[in-house]
This record gives sequence, C-alpha cells and structure tokens, in this order.
Amino acid sequence: MVRSVFLFCVLVLTITCNASAQPKMLAYSAIPTDYINEHAPDIARSYDGLIFVAGDWDEGVANNIGFGTPESPTGDWFRRVSENVRHLCEAGATESILDVHFSENGAWPSPNTLLSPEFTVKMAKHFSRLGQVAKESGFRGVAIDVEYPYKRYSLGHEIYTWDGYTAEDLLRAAENQGRATMAALLDAYPEAVVLLLPGAFQSRPIGRYYMKGLLEVMAERDAPGGLHLAYERSYCLYEGPVSQIALCRDGDLSVENLWKGNETVLRYWKKRCSVAPGVWPLHMVETGGPDYPKRPWKEELAELRAQLQTLRTVAKKYVWSFSGAPIWCPADLDVRTKYGIAPASFEGAAEVVREWLEITTDKSAKTDPRAERLVDAVHAYDRGDLSAGDLCCVFGTPPAWYVAGPLGNPFTKPQFAAARTFTTPIRLDLPLQGRDSVVRWFLFPNLAPIGSVSMTAIFDWRNTDDQSAFLVTQVVSDRTQKAWIHVGWDDGLQVWLGNDCVLDRASYPPRGHGALYKDRFLFEDHAEVTLPAGTTRLGVVSINAGGSWVFNLRITDADGFPLEGVRFQLPDPDAEI
Repeated sequence: MVRSVFLFCVLVLTITCNASAQPKMLAYSAIPTDYINEHAPDIARSYDGLIFVAGDWDEGVANNIGFGTPESPTGDWFRRVSENVRHLCEAGATESILDVHFSENGAWPSPNTLLSPEFTVKMAKHFSRLGQVAKESGFRGVAIDVEYPYKRYSLGHEIYTWDGYTAEDLLRAAENQGRATMAALLDAYPEAVVLLLPGAFQSRPIGRYYMKGLLEVMAERDAPGGLHLAYERSYCLYEGPVSQIALCRDGDLSVENLWKGNETVLRYWKKRCSVAPGVWPLHMVETGGPDYPKRPWKEELAELRAQLQTLRTVAKKYVWSFSGAPIWCPADLDVRTKYGIAPASFEGAAEVVREWLEITTDKSAKTDPRAERLVDAVHAYDRGDLSAGDLCCVFGTPPAWYVAGPLGNPFTKPQFAAARTFTTPIRLDLPLQGRDSVVRWFLFPNLAPIGSVSMTAIFDWRNTDDQSAFLVTQVVSDRTQKAWIHVGWDDGLQVWLGNDCVLDRASYPPRGHGALYKDRFLFEDHAEVTLPAGTTRLGVVSINAGGSWVFNLRITDADGFPLEGVRFQLPDPDAEI
C-alpha cells in the first residue's frame, strides 16, 4: 500500500510539472496531526506539500523514525506522519519533505567527529534510514538544515586546538562526510529532492565543505531530484521586487563562482537545481529584532502578496513559507481544542492567517512593470545568453572588486589604515602596510546580484574584527546621467566616486549597527550623484568593529530600479585610472 501511494504521488507530480511551470509552494514546518488527515484538500489548495521536521539527524532520526527491530522509534511520530503524507498525496499535495537539522549543541562538528571514521559510518547509517523512510512514506524528498552549529564552522573557533591535525585535514574530512551522507541518502532514495537550509553556499569553511560534498555526489550521480537552496535571505520584504528577483538567482551565481571549472557540477546545477526562496508571512510579530517596522496588517499582507507574485515569476521549482506557527491551518481555537495545534496567538491572528491562506491559493505570477527588464535578464541568464557578471550589472551591482586588506581600523589602528593609498592607481606588486603585516591588492569575484558584499566571506571568517579594507571597481555609463548609490553597512562605510567621497558613514555606534536596517532593509542610505559619460572609479572603504562584516551597494534611478546603460568593469591594475 505504501509503495502504491508513493507511485501515485510521483505520477501526480509528473503530470503537474508537465502542465505548469509554476514553482511548487511548501510550508515549513508541520507536525503530525489528525487535522491534516481530515483537511488535506483544504491544505492542498494553498500548498503543494508540507515540511515535517523529524528533529536532528542523530537523536531525532532514532527517536521519531527508528531503524527497525530492535531499534524502534520511541513513539508513534513516524506512523502519524506517514498517514498525513498519504492523505496529502491523495489530495494532490505531492511535494511533502522530511526535514532534519544539525544541532547547535550536538557533537558535530568537532575534531573528534570530523576525523572519526566511526562517526562517518554513523552519519551514513542515519541518512540512509532517512532516505528509506522518506521514499516508503511518499515524501518527495528530504531537507537538511545545516545552520545551527555555524559558530563551529569557523576555523578560528576555540574547539580547534590544532593538536595533530591541520585546517586542510578538517576541511577534507567535512567534505568526505558530506559525500558519505549524501551517498547513503541517494542509495536509499535515488529520486529524492533535496532541500538545503538556510540555503547559502557562501558560508563558513567547515559548513561550506560539508555542503560541497553533498552537491558533488548528487552531480556525479545526476540525481534527478536536484539540490535546492531553501533561501532564508528572502524572508525580508526588503525594498521591493528588485531584491526579490535578484535573490532567486543569487545562489546560482555563487555555484558558478565556487565550482568554476567543474563542468560536472555546473552542468548538473543548470539542469536539476535551483534557489527556493522562502517567505516569512508573520515576520512582523515573530522576528527577534525589535526594530522591524510595525504597520497595519493590511499593508504588510499586500506587500507579501506582491512578494509572492514576484517570486513566482522567477523561482524555478519551489517557493516556501516559514513561520513558528502552523499557518497551513486556520488560527482559531478549534484547532487547539480539537487537534492540539497551537495556532498563532497575536491580536488579529485569525484574520491575518486566513488572508495569508487566501494569498497562497492565488497562483498569479506578476511583478512591477518596471522590473520586467530584470525578469527578462534572469531568463536570459538561464538560457546562457547572459553571463553571471552581466546579470549583476543589470541589477546595478558590481560583479567583482579589487580588494586591499586586512588594513588597520582607522579609529583604533590608523597607523596601518593605508589611508593615503586609497585613491592612487592599483599596483599589484607594491605592498601596503596592513593591520598585521604587509598586504597587497587582490581580485575578489562577488557574483551577488542582490548587491551584498560579505567582507567576512572575503577573509573566510578568520580574524575579521577591528579592521578595514579597500574595494575598487569602475562604473561605466553610456551617457552623463543622474544616479542614486544605495548602501547598507556594518559597521562603517565610505563610498568614493572618482576622487570625491560621495557618502561618509565611517563612524559607527559602539555596539555596532547591524547589516539589515530595521531588521528588514538592505539599504539604509543613499547618495545622489552624477555619473559622467565613460569610465569612473568607484571605491569603498569598509570598516568592521567586530562580528558580522558586510556592506550592500546598488546604483539605481530615482525610483530604486537599476539604470539602463550602466555597467561595471575592473580597473586595469598597474595603470592610471
């Protein structure tokens, strides 16, 4: 019977995919409940599947799924979730996903777990079981949430003593464990769709190498389900459609950069994989940030509707919603008393969730007409008619920079901030007196059409506190025209156009500023400038006091849409600019 249900789900999925290119809508997260059995058709009108969280890959799999006699699950979670998925499949919602995560306080990663063959075998056993039950129960695939141990993904974490091993040993071990877990999963479920949370390959080294192993095994096998980056960066509404459209290819460009020269991975990614943007409909009441702008729910929901419509125009295979509340069902007391479900409980929640469910049933895909040029550019990139660098230029963001750093923080170590060299020609051969030693200019590709430049990524999350760096590129305009340079920053920033400082936000509050303005916006400030016809040097001084280090930059018209006739190119090093 279980096998028949699975085959029915796959058949419905195939028919649906052939009938429509609409991305599938998923909801994170769900718990096993009789409500799903009794209301599966209602859920299917809004969602193509639910993401059920089994817990962590270790104890969660053992307790909720088990390994069969004598290692049985400790409760009836597995039986109940299997019933839920069967009812959802019968209602046409064939895309449900079985999720596991890596625990923040778990054993992995550590020197002992990374370098242990026995631990690798254990991981493979658990992921094999995960794949087996996902296939047998009619799940479309699995989700792997690698987010929570992020602090220990940095090689500078105190857990790494370097007693008897090197950084390369740890990175190689993380990659091998990624390969082992994905191989075990695909051995059990070759057709599995795999979602990866929080959806960013540009991350701390150990996590990045683990994910590297996951993707490369899928590529080598040409696994038909594909790997899909469940992007959490799209949770914010940001400033409108420009950022949302860019986010839907942000991960594609990072793959193109990180796997440059690996044709097996690049072909596989284009063929099977995608960015799956996430939407956070209750962000206004669930965010941990105190500064998220509060406004009438009518306005928030209208913007959420527009966001989802925009994402549907460019998302390839999946869109998903996140909430700490079960927004796949009404937020009324009946679900609590009858089914034991804890609904959203803020004032007006029932009406808000009801309208959100109505929004999800509206499958229209459209965006602001002024953004249609950006949608066309995304599709041109998908066809191979537009390069990754050119796509960034269309979005008003430089695809690459020359970088000098780490330099001294001008407020704490001005003697090593190299201030007088910033506007001089770039000489790759000449040393600059940096914060800790001599540094030189180097090239950094930043294929991020959203406009974010992760300075911690540039220096791979090592020793990035209390320093600064210079970044230089060139903006090329086909005519003299007005432009607006939009920026966000953490912690300090200067922007230079030619030899003029057009925006100075170098000073920063003692406790830092935060990369997102009001816990939502990428861009906090802007400078109105005149772009000369031809080529002009564009420079940034980025300063970090501590913690996260990032800045955002986009050049637009007065309404915030990227300008036509503007592109970026790297300066010719060693030459006058």
